[in-house]
Formats: sequence, structure tokens, C-alpha cells
Amino acid sequence: MIKTIASVLNKLLLHSRNDWKDIYSGIFLLVRILKEENNTIKITGAKTSKSIFQITGTGNSIISEAELIEESQIVINGQNNSLKIAKGVKLRKANIIIRGSNCHITIGSGTTFGGVRMVNVGTDNLVEIGENCLFSDQIEIWASDTHSIFNEDNQKINKEQPVFIGDNVWVGSRVIILKGIEISDGAIIGMGTIVSRNIPSKTISVGIPNKVIKENVRWTNEY
Repeated sequence: MIKTIASVLNKLLLHSRNDWKDIYSGIFLLVRILKEENNTIKITGAKTSKSIFQITGTGNSIISEAELIEESQIVINGQNNSLKIAKGVKLRKANIIIRGSNCHITIGSGTTFGGVRMVNVGTDNLVEIGENCLFSDQIEIWASDTHSIFNEDNQKINKEQPVFIGDNVWVGSRVIILKGIEISDGAIIGMGTIVSRNIPSKTISVGIPNKVIKENVRWTNEY
């Protein structure tokens, strides 16, 4: 009962409009939202707690149906950027930064995170994560270098690139996934790996830089 009352008060503090029930649903505890006009936030998952959402600029959006968002900070700044989180996602200790224009992050249903920093900064870029993936803690996903580097002809040489992660991918603790990477369905990435090469489906990849050490494998998460 106390949690329910606290949740209602939290939502009322976040939104004074009559349609707040359509914008925020589920349990809300210690949630803070900083949103400028002309941006959209809709959080309709089961539980959101101890998290901050900050969205500034124009035409940006956060649409979440996550089962759980906990101890996380999500910051979007710029024009027409978006974060879309599907049903069943569990997002813990996440630090998500989207900055620039037309940069997007999508997370498929059933995917879980123990802890992640995810960065998509620049223009016209995408981080796409599939369904039923398992991310351990201290994961880093970088779709850009965040700062530009130019050659002697004043040409930018480190353009941001998309990251694609398929379905049923298992990512071990302290893995770093760099820009331009594609990880196919069913892949397993060992603890501490830096992923700078694409990973084929149903393989185990480890090391710095990563290399495939086993093919034709599958994994389950019964423990």
C-alpha cells in the first residue's frame, strides 16, 4: 500500500495533465523526469525506480514498455532522436546517452541488462538490439567516438557507425562493443572481450580483439 501511494504521488509530481495515466503506468518510485516541450516520453512498463530521464531539444522521444527500469539514467539531447524499449525488457544500472540528430536506440522484447553504458552520438545513426538477449554488468556499447577527429584536409575521419545485435545474444561482464559491429543471432561473447570484429551466429567469441573460438553452439539461461 505504501509503495502504491508513493508511486501515485511520484506520477502526479511528474505530470499535472489529466492524461498522466496514459503516459506513466506501473509502479514509479523515486523517478525524476526533465523534459522540454516538443519532446515525448511514454513509460508504460511494470516498474520504474531510482531513475532519471532527461530529454532536451526538439522531436525526441522515449517510448518504454520495459518490465523493469532500475537505477538508470537516460539522457537525450538534439533533434529527432529516440529510445524505444519493448515489453519484457529489464534495464538495470543503465547509462544511456543519445545526442545529435536522427540517432536511435531500440531494444527488443525480453532482453535484460545487469549494467550497461550505451552511447549513440552524431547524425543518422542506430543501435539495434534484438530480442531475448542477456547482458551481464559493466557492458559498454559505443556507436560513435563522441568527439570528431579531422585530417589535414579538414575531413572527418571517425564518423559514427551503427551497431546491430541480433536475437538471443549473450554478452559477458565488462564486454566493450565498438561502432560498426554486427553480432548475429545466438552469439556468445566472453567476459572482458573488446568486440572490434563482427561475430557470426551461434559462435563463442573472446579476447582483445575478439576472435571466434567455437562454432555451432547454443546457450540457455536456466540459472
